[in-house]
Amino acid sequence: MEFDIEAVLKDMANAATESASEHSTEIKQYAKTILDNEKEALKKLGKARIDKTITEEVFDREVEREKTVVETELLTIQIMTKAMAQKAVNAAIDVFVKAVKAAL
Repeated sequence: MEFDIEAVLKDMANAATESASEHSTEIKQYAKTILDNEKEALKKLGKARIDKTITEEVFDREVEREKTVVETELLTIQIMTKAMAQKAVNAAIDVFVKAVKAAL
C-alpha cells in the first residue's frame, strides 16, 4: 500500500478536529455553569451597590473576591482544555501510525 503523506495529514487533521469538537461543548457548558452559579451573588452585589447599602470600597472588595472565585473555577477549564488537546493529538498520531503500518 502506498503512503500518501498529504492524505494522512488531512486524515490526522480531521481526527484531531473531531476529537476536539466532541469536548468543546462540555467546556462551554462548564463555563456557563460556573457563571450561573455566581449569578445570584453578583445580582445581590450589584443591587447592594446600586441601592447604596454598601460602600464603593466594600463593593470593590467583593468584586475582587467574586473575580477570584470565578477565576479559580475557570482554571478547571484550563485542565479540561489540556486534556482535550492531548486527546486530539493522540487521535491524530493514531491515524499516522495506522497509515504507516498499512503501508508496510
